[in-house]
Amino acid sequence: MRGVLLAGFLAAALAGPAAAQLAKGSVMSGAQIKASLFGIEMTGYSPTFRFSWKECIQPDGETLYETPDGLMKGRLTVTPEGQACFAYEDDGYATPSCYRMRQIDKGFRFEGEFDSLFITTKVVTGIKTCKPQDLVG
Repeated sequence: MRGVLLAGFLAAALAGPAAAQLAKGSVMSGAQIKASLFGIEMTGYSPTFRFSWKECIQPDGETLYETPDGLMKGRLTVTPEGQACFAYEDDGYATPSCYRMRQIDKGFRFEGEFDSLFITTKVVTGIKTCKPQDLVG
């Protein structure tokens, strides 16, 4: 019995940091999203799609989004229901991807349709303009 308890304790202790990174905070409101996302640069990872990404969002909502596939111009809008919606030039801005957002330790957790998930690992505020040379790493 003691061995089972010790094994359970060790498993819980080791899982703590990973669980903390994915811990869910409260869903952000539209006003909170607007105050948080416009004029920032984010770096993150998508466990759903297994790639790292960067996105720079100007105060007017114009974005530059970098993935392993390249760099795209985009546009951020916030719905009245409180979702952050990103649309990109590759399809003429026709099909925005919308996400519920939660505040986490290192920024934000974006939860989309079909369980898509994007998690920030770094957020820089005070961004005025987004330039391709600032993102391409």
